[in-house]
Amino acid sequence: MTLKRLLYVLLVIFCAWLGYNQLKQQWQQDHQVKPDDEKPMFIGNDISNTTFDPTGIRSYQIDSDHLEYFEKSGETDFVKPVLWVFKEGKNAEWRISSNTAILDKNNVLNLHGNVRMFNLLPDSDIQVIKTDNLQLNIETQDFNTQDHVMIIGPAFQNQGDGMTGNMKRKVAKLLKNVKSRYEPTEN
Repeated sequence: MTLKRLLYVLLVIFCAWLGYNQLKQQWQQDHQVKPDDEKPMFIGNDISNTTFDPTGIRSYQIDSDHLEYFEKSGETDFVKPVLWVFKEGKNAEWRISSNTAILDKNNVLNLHGNVRMFNLLPDSDIQVIKTDNLQLNIETQDFNTQDHVMIIGPAFQNQGDGMTGNMKRKVAKLLKNVKSRYEPTEN
């Protein structure tokens, strides 16, 4: 029995020595962590950001339930974004929303899923534009899509595949398979 006990004691000592050496190596390693370029540099919830033009006039505001900014690509990913575009810095002229969006380093906002563009001015000919995906240059306010689009106004409803336009000029052009329905306005 004593030989058996001696073997157990030697086994315990060997295991303790092995564990100590492993811990000693880990303690001596430098734990400097390099930032992972694929992980977001900044994460935020319930974010609201207002951007002003060079003269100090409010240009647009973007609200989002969640965002992640990636430094290497310069992209910002949004969940449930709402973009407010202001007319002369005062009144909100456009409200654009979607399920998700990606803002690239060139200020092009790629909106995906349930995209809705509402013109908030009471005298606007275009009230709502609906599509699934949309590219919007925030600075020039040019937009385009290749997806099916529905444009609704006070006395018309147009739909087609593909669209180009500009929010400043209040222009939207359907590209193909255009169908329209007009209703007479009452005077």
